[in-house]
Formats: sequence, C-alpha cells, structure tokens
Amino acid sequence: MYKQQFVIIGLGVFGETIATELTRLGHDVLGIDTDEVKVDRLAERITHAVIGDVTDESVLDELNVGDYDVGVVAIGRNIEAAILATMQLRDRGVKKVWAKALTNQHHRILKRLGATRVIGPEFEMGAHVAQELHYPMVNNYIGLGEEEFIVELIVSDNLDGCQMDALIEKADAEVELVLLKQGKTTSTNPSSDVTLHKGNQVVLVGQLDELRKFADHL
Repeated sequence: MYKQQFVIIGLGVFGETIATELTRLGHDVLGIDTDEVKVDRLAERITHAVIGDVTDESVLDELNVGDYDVGVVAIGRNIEAAILATMQLRDRGVKKVWAKALTNQHHRILKRLGATRVIGPEFEMGAHVAQELHYPMVNNYIGLGEEEFIVELIVSDNLDGCQMDALIEKADAEVELVLLKQGKTTSTNPSSDVTLHKGNQVVLVGQLDELRKFADHL
C-alpha cells in the first residue's frame, strides 16, 4: 500500500469520517478545526489533530501543509473560509485538493480556484470519499448492496503491459472484469487475459473485500 499524507480542514461529521477512515487505512492524517471539542475528540484517533483558523495564512505555514500529498476542505457552513482554505492549499503547492461545496455557486467557485474535485454535501459520502482517496486509481464506483460494488479503474504507468488475469491471480481476488475501454473501443465481458495499457478504463465487479485485495496488489 502506498502511504500518503492528508490534511483535512474541518472536522465536522464529514471531515471526521474521512480523517478516521484514512487513518484506519494506514495513512498519515492531519486534522484542523477551530472547534476545540472536535479536535479533542479526534486527538487519539488520527495522526495529528490541531486547533487552528485556516483563514490565518500563518497557521497553514506553521503546519507545513505544502508538504502534504492531498488536502481535503471539509468546512461546514462557512463558505468564505472554505474558499480561502482551497486557495491557500493550492498556493502552497498541494497537488490534489478536494473541497466540499454547499451550493451550486460554491461548486463553481471552487472549481475555478483549482480544486481537483468538488464533493457534494452529503455527510454519508465520507467513508466512500476516503476509500477513493486511498485507492487513487479508482475513477468511480457504484454500490450494488450487500457489500458488492462496480468499480472503474484507470490503468496507471506501472500496470502498462500487464495482463488482467495475472493481476487477479497475484491478488488472489475474486473479481470479474465486465468492461474494458481502450481509446474509442469498448469491450463488454472481455477475456480476462487481455493486456492492459496506460489510460485504459477497466470496470470490475465484486465484493468490497475482494476489490480491496485486488487494489492493494496494484
């Protein structure tokens, strides 16, 4: 597993869920919030939890947030603070910035500021967002119920030239290849011995645990 460093700004229900799930998955997580109660609640559950007002630029500088791989702006109702936090993470060189939007207008502003991805406000998305951050090759996924998922992966550099059946065998995972898109060509139920190339879109179906096993071996 590739261990990454995440900074989560805003530790309400949404931010807390992402922070704790990413910590459980083995990543380094820094959580920041102005609310001492929220910070204290997470102090023993994530790597670092600090009290800080991110509208003060010196706070992010003191915490060296520019060294983090991914920033998540999960601020609740303060749209101005969310916009400032997004700007400051981008200004400090954080390559991936995910931000929570409260309105359509807020969504448009965050995209214009360079947010890598803008997330809807539904708090129950927290665990799913953490899973997608944990497995950056995951492009999309749909829950089918009873822990079964359809997952879309984008073939990365290190998988270029690999055969799908060899990857599945290596991971010892029970997953099924249901679709492969190579350029403008889409194949449904392709042979599992197909050779993958960088940028291909691969759609798999399987139980969540089996999909995790597969992803962990990529």
